[in-house]
Amino acid sequence: MPRIHQLPPDVVTKIAAGEVIERPASVVKELLENSIDAGSTRIDVDLDAGGTELIRVADDGCGINADDLPLAFAVHATSKLTTADDLFAIGTMGFRGEALASVAGIAKVTLQSRPHDKSVGAEVRCDGGDLSPVRPWNGSPGTRIEVRHLFHNVPVRKKFLKSIATELGHVCETVTRLALANPSLHITLRHNGKLVYDIPGTAGLVDRIGLFFGAEVRDSLYEIDSGPGATRATGFIGDPKCDRGNAKLQYLFVNGRWFRDRSVAHAVQEAYRGLLMSGRFAVGFVFLTVPPDKVDVNVHPTKAEVRFQENSLIYSMVRSAVKSRLLKENLVPHLTAPRGEALGLPEPEPEPESVIRSRDPLAPGLFQQPTREIDLGPQHPVIGAASPRQDLASRTVAPWEVDRGSALAGPTSWRAGGVSPPAEPSAFGRAGDVSPPVEPPSRALGGLTPPARPETEPAPAPIVVAPPEFPPPPAPELPAAAPPAGTAMQIQDTYLVLETPEGMLVIDQHALHERILFEQLRRRIRAGQLEVQRLLIPEPIDLPAEQAALVLEAADELRELGLEVSDFGGNTVLLSSYPTLLGRKPAHVIFQGVVDHLLTKERPPTRDAMLHLLMATMACKAAVKAGDRLTPEEVAHLLHLRGLAEDSHHCPHGRPTSLLFSRQELDKQFRRV
Repeated sequence: MPRIHQLPPDVVTKIAAGEVIERPASVVKELLENSIDAGSTRIDVDLDAGGTELIRVADDGCGINADDLPLAFAVHATSKLTTADDLFAIGTMGFRGEALASVAGIAKVTLQSRPHDKSVGAEVRCDGGDLSPVRPWNGSPGTRIEVRHLFHNVPVRKKFLKSIATELGHVCETVTRLALANPSLHITLRHNGKLVYDIPGTAGLVDRIGLFFGAEVRDSLYEIDSGPGATRATGFIGDPKCDRGNAKLQYLFVNGRWFRDRSVAHAVQEAYRGLLMSGRFAVGFVFLTVPPDKVDVNVHPTKAEVRFQENSLIYSMVRSAVKSRLLKENLVPHLTAPRGEALGLPEPEPEPESVIRSRDPLAPGLFQQPTREIDLGPQHPVIGAASPRQDLASRTVAPWEVDRGSALAGPTSWRAGGVSPPAEPSAFGRAGDVSPPVEPPSRALGGLTPPARPETEPAPAPIVVAPPEFPPPPAPELPAAAPPAGTAMQIQDTYLVLETPEGMLVIDQHALHERILFEQLRRRIRAGQLEVQRLLIPEPIDLPAEQAALVLEAADELRELGLEVSDFGGNTVLLSSYPTLLGRKPAHVIFQGVVDHLLTKERPPTRDAMLHLLMATMACKAAVKAGDRLTPEEVAHLLHLRGLAEDSHHCPHGRPTSLLFSRQELDKQFRRV
């Protein structure tokens, strides 16, 4: 039977480090909190290899006396507490006196410090708990700490670290939280010698939010204030139109300390009740001021959670402050036409006719027309066509895939299943669309939708549209969808009701369209024929550092899905392309949905599983939504594509696409039998 024995000091140190130090970001957090407690006005952070090889933090704080340097590495040695009663009124970021001791047990640490009233400072080194003698150091007033080779003596812990980009993202998130909590602090962050952040002390809270999260978030903020008092809630909340698919942009602070709390987060969400769709989250930066004796921050190893003495008061105060601010605003969404939308109006600066342009009427910006493969007929079949049903599905043009924007005809090849050659205005434009008059064939506007043709007529081979200077040949007409049996109608702009021989079929238009788009994406990716539309001007998208790191880490998988992203520096990524098939939605909307999915879901174990989940997310974002009114032609075509789908019963996420009310069940409910 094992005997109880005292653990050696080095084992105790490593156990303590396991509770506090999880990754490089944990070290940065502890060191930055010490610098803030020292009254620093400027902190410089330098990293190498995401912080795994080097973390250097230099500040201009009060400094440490030479005699106290060895004590800084002792367990539970601190200058912030004196008696046990101090634990119930903590006013500093740190208080336990175990951070440096934990870091020194798993890394090589050099501590250099000089108080402002001293002409010379001192230096001490600690490697795995072994201290070197104190020696003089000639440096500027303040403290400088270097942490090298993190987890060098604990290889088991080191192998659990993620990629450099991921670890850097966690460090950036830590810096973001502390920079938001201390608006007067000048903080810089460098990685491998490259500047990541340089936030001056003159940058206010709104400016910092814009720097970290982009102009979209900054410009949609409303200031909140619960009013004067010992307990107070201040900060900023986002307009409901600036919602997100996760709660990553809900930042909560109490007395200058970031924390997470389900109750306070629920209060924010509750204030938005009725303003956000299910599964969407508000943007908020809430700062609580609570008397130190009314909040306990000593309930979590990393001080990430707190306990309020009057939790119900905090909940109601936050909810009331957010709700009352929202009630003061006119939250009716403003419909704005994105730049480049086709409304039949002249362009501000018309391009030369030789420039080929293609615009998505629902997406901003100018896009380069994708190069499409040419189907040469049965002698040269398209690679990857698995069955006649799939081949017919790939040749079918849906009304919502037709380009309603203005495009100059050019020497672009068109394959069946893509956008038809421009010939005349679309007959299936939505209410409110302004269709320009028909022009000569060389400058035709809009897209051609499949007209009604006998189903027995053979499908003609695709053609190549001639350049503008030559009259193009007559556009062939693709076979139209055969209307399904019975009459279909749309109810509540959400469901399609269809009469079938078995009874009455009710279809969820979003779930069905999501399944159709998913199968088209999957089929074209497997066949290597996914049509990608490249942006003439890549679209810069600002993301929080952690999200940018995740996106760049998944860049290869996203490229296979037609979303080509690259690093633009800082927290900005460039979106260079997106799948033409999903052109119904703006490119950045599709991309944001993918980002939300990467954040909320665990990374799948296999690459195929990740591609499947991302395809499902992209199809969901691009599909028609509940509340979208469809024209009769679009309804008929959607039902036609349903018959071509391999699995039309469920959407990619598992929801049913239709429910059948049989004649027998209806008779039974009406007591006819």
